[in-house]
Amino acid sequence: MGIAEDLLTLAGRLADPAREEPEQASLRRSVSTAYYSLFQFLVQEAAQGWNGTDAVRVGLERRFEHARMKSVSQSVAQDKWIGWSSPALTVPSDLRSVARTFVILQEARHLADYDNGKGWTPIEAREKVAEVQLAFENWANIRTHPAANEYLLSLLVGNKRE
Repeated sequence: MGIAEDLLTLAGRLADPAREEPEQASLRRSVSTAYYSLFQFLVQEAAQGWNGTDAVRVGLERRFEHARMKSVSQSVAQDKWIGWSSPALTVPSDLRSVARTFVILQEARHLADYDNGKGWTPIEAREKVAEVQLAFENWANIRTHPAANEYLLSLLVGNKRE
């Protein structure tokens, strides 16, 4: 099991805190961890195609930026993304769903990490974990689609300029 799956398992456990655990801290950490699970998942998927050394692969993985990934994902989710192929590839609905989940979870992570006025319920935290689980499943449906590969490239280098 990779780090992304481990993080998602942890997020699920944190979404259901025991009575003696600090509830809001656990729920906030659950939402944040669910986001990082999806982030790590997409980075791992992109880095798998690299044939270089482990040290260089780690360097590649560290080049992924949250803001760039959100920008690309927003354009994919809104069906405004221009991939790298010519003619443009059709974007499968499962890819749009993964991208939409990335955007939603990044925004939820910001709330969980920085907005102390927002209280989280176990139901909300479990919903975020379930959204990431569904994104993993949707990715499995399209991971070999050419648009999925171009999406991973765009997550690293940004949207294609016209």
